[in-house]
Amino acid sequence: MCIAGTRLLVEESIADRFLALLQQQAKNWQPGNPLDPACTMGTLIDNAHADTVQSFIRDGEAGNTLLLDGRSDAHPAAVGPTIFVDVDPTSHISRDEIFGPVLVVNRFRTEDEALQLANDSDYGLGAAVWTGSLNRAHRMSRRLKAGSVFVNNYNDGDMTVPFGGYKQSGNGRDKSLHALEKFSELKTIWIALEP
Repeated sequence: MCIAGTRLLVEESIADRFLALLQQQAKNWQPGNPLDPACTMGTLIDNAHADTVQSFIRDGEAGNTLLLDGRSDAHPAAVGPTIFVDVDPTSHISRDEIFGPVLVVNRFRTEDEALQLANDSDYGLGAAVWTGSLNRAHRMSRRLKAGSVFVNNYNDGDMTVPFGGYKQSGNGRDKSLHALEKFSELKTIWIALEP
């Protein structure tokens, strides 16, 4: 999905416990034959795409902690959940769009640090805030540079709500009445009424 979250920021006090649960859950999603009812995750679109994702994983291994390695021999296009932890925010796997099941996790201590990490990207399609504080949810949502911000959920929405991104995540919006602007041509006419 185009709005798949690939960078995860976790508050430091819960990070170790959260990462253990994340790793346990991610192991349940393994690539296989999508026609098999027991399959929890299909392969990538083709071998070339899988090779690209595999190259990101290989690059990420240099100097980063690999929590879960999703590389598989089951099929050439099979790549399972791969999780890197405590990644240099300037690294290739943290900055580029991978379009594969690769997650980069970093810890933060303060809201300002989380916002700096989240907004330090060339992209801004979607973001999420998970919190029990409505004040924090509003504060963070306003300051995140993303076209859609989800609070305590991810990728909700319907056809009445605009969808689109900030920065290099695109111009204009899909869905809602705002999408009609992409199918319209505006014209301005200035008429002088005096001779």
